[in-house]
This record gives sequence, structure tokens and C-alpha cells, in this order.
Amino acid sequence: MTGEMPRADSLDLLRRAGRKLRVHGKIPVFFGGLGDEHGIRVTTVSGARTAQLTTILIRPDRGLGGRSWTSGQPRAVADYARAAGITHDFDHQILGEGIVGLAVAPVIVRDRVAGLLYGGYRTELHRADALEMLGHEAGRVAQELLVRDLVDERVRGLRARETLEAAGLAHPDLSELFARLRQVAAGTTDPRTAAELRELLDLGQAAGPDDRRLTARRLTARQVDVLALVALGLTNERIASSLGLSCLTVKSYLRSAMTRLGARTRYEAVVEARRLGLLP
Repeated sequence: MTGEMPRADSLDLLRRAGRKLRVHGKIPVFFGGLGDEHGIRVTTVSGARTAQLTTILIRPDRGLGGRSWTSGQPRAVADYARAAGITHDFDHQILGEGIVGLAVAPVIVRDRVAGLLYGGYRTELHRADALEMLGHEAGRVAQELLVRDLVDERVRGLRARETLEAAGLAHPDLSELFARLRQVAAGTTDPRTAAELRELLDLGQAAGPDDRRLTARRLTARQVDVLALVALGLTNERIASSLGLSCLTVKSYLRSAMTRLGARTRYEAVVEARRLGLLP
């Protein structure tokens, strides 16, 4: 649980998740929130008749959401008012909204619960796909939150490197973070996030002589993606799985990169890419 308030762009993720679940998942009432030092407060509501749901503050083991938080698993009750095995701390808000069936899924980022997504129904919940829909959307939100965390880490790393270099000190090894960022940028479903990641990664490579920047332009983003994962010791099969490519495509990108860098082996390509500032 982070001690910081949720970012505005992270809250926008919840709003988009709510719209998607209401329209495509046909969930009558969506609500959810992200965590801070106090707990997980409901900040986003869609389809509600009252404003009571935004007064909910969930803590571990309190209510259905608290059970989901503690277990790290989606939970559901067909009839909330009669549900046993949960505390009823939030009966005033839930029942006051006319919700009968209730489902919830945790948003898990780096093995911690960062938030909760709820689906409320005004009839008993007998839909087996309700938990699957919520769980899938919670996973998507978690992935985008992870991307934002990695972007923040990248920015902090670049600033730290600039500070250390200005002081004449060796800069930290950012190879693994760089590779992970490129991996996430390749897999994210949010075009704006992908563009932001690419821009930050390019900033990290911008400094250097003109011949370095010229070589950087000759390598495609995908070729650098592959080289970054080669630098971590991944096999072609694992690189293909990480980037959502076929092994043949990975080999093609790698061969092209080696040719452009004048390298005879994949590891020579990594060394040359680092020398030119394409990899940290």
C-alpha cells in the first residue's frame, strides 16, 4: 500500500474501466478506488442513484472488498444483505443504493493490492462471468498502473544519473529497468502510455555525439526492444513471448540489428549498442 495519494491519470483508469464494464459487461453499478495510507477509498462511481458509495473506506478484512484484499482473489455474494462470512460495515451504503448482488476484484501491482473494482447488481447475482469480467479489467488496470510506476522509476533514474555524472561519479546500472520499460511499452494497450514510455526511453538515449544519434535512427524501436532483452540474457523464445512476437520475427529483428551494428554475434550487438548509447 503506497503512502501517496492516487495520481489523476490513475483515477482516469478507473473511470475508463467503469465505462467499459457498464457498457460491455452490463454491470448496473460500478465503483472502485485506489489505495493510500488510510486504506482504499471509493473515488469512482458509475450508475449509482446516490452519493453514498463514495463514503466507503475499505481496510483489510472489512466487508466483501476487505476479504478480496486479504485473499488477493475476486469475491462475490449473490445476496449481499444475507451474506455470511463478511462484515457488514458498509450496509448503509450498499443497501441504500439498492444493490443485491455484489462482486469485487483486487487490482494487484507488484504483489500488493493497489485498489479494488466492484460490480453491483440490483438483483441476486447468478452470472458466473461477473467475476471473470471484473478480474480481467482489474488486471488491465494493474498493468497500466505498473507502467506508470516504471515511467516514474525511469524518470528518477535519469535524474539520478544526470546528478551523478555532473558530480563525476559513475551512474547506476539501468539496463534491467530499461529492458523492462521497453517490454512494457511493447505490451501496453494504452497508446498514450506507450508513446510516453517511448519518449522517455528516447530521452535516455538522446545525449551523445551525432554519429550515435545517426545509428539510433537506423535501428527500429523493435530492434532495440529485442537487443534490450538479449542484454538481460533472455533466449529468443522468451523474447518472443515477452514481446508477443514469433521466434522467426525475433530472429529477423536480431539479424537486422547485428548487420546495422556491424556485429557478428548477438552479444557483440549488445556491446556495440551500449557503446553507441542505444542501451544503458
